[in-house]
Amino acid sequence: MAKTVFHKAGHGFPAEIYIAPAEVDGTPLYILFARDISPRLRQEEKNRRSYQNQGVTNAILRISLEEIPFEVMLDRILDTILNGITIQLLPRGAIFLVDESKSALNLAVHKGFNPNLEARCSKVQFGCCHCGRAASAGVIQHVNCIDNRHDNRVQDMPPHGHYCVPIVSGKEVLGVIALYIKENHESRPEEEDILLAIANILVGIIKRRKIEEQRAALIESFKAIITDLMDEKTFTESIIQSIRVGLMVLDHEGRIITSNNAAKTILNHFAYSFSIAGRRLSEVVGMAVAEAMTTAPGFATTHKPSQVLVKARKGEERILEYSTVFRVDSLGNKVGLIVSFNDITELRHFQREMEKMNRLSTVAEIASAVAHEVRNPLAGIRTMSQSIEENLAKNDENREYTRRIIKQVDRLNELLTEFFTYAKPGKPKKRNISLSEISQEIKPLIKVKLGNLGITLHEEYEVDLPNILADPNQIQQVFLNLMLNSIDAVSPGGEIEISARTLKQEMRESIYSSYPGIRDDRKYVVVYFSDNGPGMSEEVREKAFEPFFTTKHSGSGLGLSIVYRILLENNAAIFIDTAKSDGTTFILIFEAIEHGQSPYS
Repeated sequence: MAKTVFHKAGHGFPAEIYIAPAEVDGTPLYILFARDISPRLRQEEKNRRSYQNQGVTNAILRISLEEIPFEVMLDRILDTILNGITIQLLPRGAIFLVDESKSALNLAVHKGFNPNLEARCSKVQFGCCHCGRAASAGVIQHVNCIDNRHDNRVQDMPPHGHYCVPIVSGKEVLGVIALYIKENHESRPEEEDILLAIANILVGIIKRRKIEEQRAALIESFKAIITDLMDEKTFTESIIQSIRVGLMVLDHEGRIITSNNAAKTILNHFAYSFSIAGRRLSEVVGMAVAEAMTTAPGFATTHKPSQVLVKARKGEERILEYSTVFRVDSLGNKVGLIVSFNDITELRHFQREMEKMNRLSTVAEIASAVAHEVRNPLAGIRTMSQSIEENLAKNDENREYTRRIIKQVDRLNELLTEFFTYAKPGKPKKRNISLSEISQEIKPLIKVKLGNLGITLHEEYEVDLPNILADPNQIQQVFLNLMLNSIDAVSPGGEIEISARTLKQEMRESIYSSYPGIRDDRKYVVVYFSDNGPGMSEEVREKAFEPFFTTKHSGSGLGLSIVYRILLENNAAIFIDTAKSDGTTFILIFEAIEHGQSPYS
């Protein structure tokens, strides 16, 4: 059994006592054994305290693993310390964290502070009071009473001591644990050991928290950067997609990585599928054109765009104007090519038309001036010739000369009339007209001539063919000139055909190559004047509508020029079909009057 026994010096100590009976010479005796167990009890108490303190550290570690706000975590850890460790603590304490300046402590969590003390200790400078000295020195501060070093005091402060434990990682102070102890409490090594162990655990918790905050800030920063990059990418793509010039990015092998809408629209003339991404450029426009377009000149800003002629999948030829530069990455490495290009077929057509119109306009002005100056003298010549003829005898041989003069003057007058018609065609009086009715109006004028030459006229008009908005008299003149031109071109017994139909979508591409002025939002009527004559050479076709150009032995060469100018005044167009190998076909394009559209619009 364990009893308290007293030393002869008077102090007591715990001892284990054993009593054993014995007998000496027949006399019963008792033998008493007493052993001092103070060292064992102190070790057991130390073990109990260690076990209890170990439980506190384990509890703090478990709290650190929970998914809870950092302030809540510190609050629970402080509560565990105050209620768990084997130190005579008062129910009051706090955890401070170093602020961004690294020169002061901010009160993070506390227990048992009244408002005055909380306000007083909300920020503590390094070196001030026991907490500040623990932070600046980096070692535990122990005091057993309120002394003159206690800088932060409040009224009616009860007696107490302090353990102020710095939370230190290497040479960096992260915070301080401030614990209130009973007055006159003496520090023991094992108490400082457990406090340092708790401080080391808090080092890991605080540093992990800082890493998480940095990671969160970094993630937010990355999100902001990614958002900015995506916004910039979207903005850049919207600009690229909105421009009317084709842009495409190629890799080293000539594959199309990406392209804008304009590029897809242009290349759709050559590709058999609208999807061109991932295909080699040579598969779309041909090897020779691809090699020309992928010859990058470098980065010279003075480089002029090049041009290349490309045959589209329908057979028509188109002109592409392009510029090529190297695509480089952020390190300056060449990773591909960027090609900007545009289909300038329509532009070239309009340029040629403008040149032709300017040339025709100049000729028209000259013709008008010449015709005006010549007409008056011709009138005088004719009048004088008639007067001479009237004064001659009936059998005078000079009468034949005067008749010839008058005949040639009349011929010149007819030519001058054509000059005026070409130079200054009358302003068209447009109205809703039917093309088949126009043809019926001119047939009586050529019926005899067709019959005499045995020429057959075929006509074919689409059912429900839309009307057009034009001057009927001028369009009659156009039809008549083209009919007379075809009659002169064919041999006796030949054939002439007039057909008219609405321009279908599948026909637009073939028409577009010769007349790029066609718009997708308009409806058109196409008229074909065909004959089975000898046809025209390419050189003749190029000059057919120029004034005074003719292949006939007689004629002014103004017939087709007048047709061209009249159609131009009526918002129509004419060109010669180059696809036919025999005969000649003139193609006329008129804008159709839509259903419900005003005939005078």
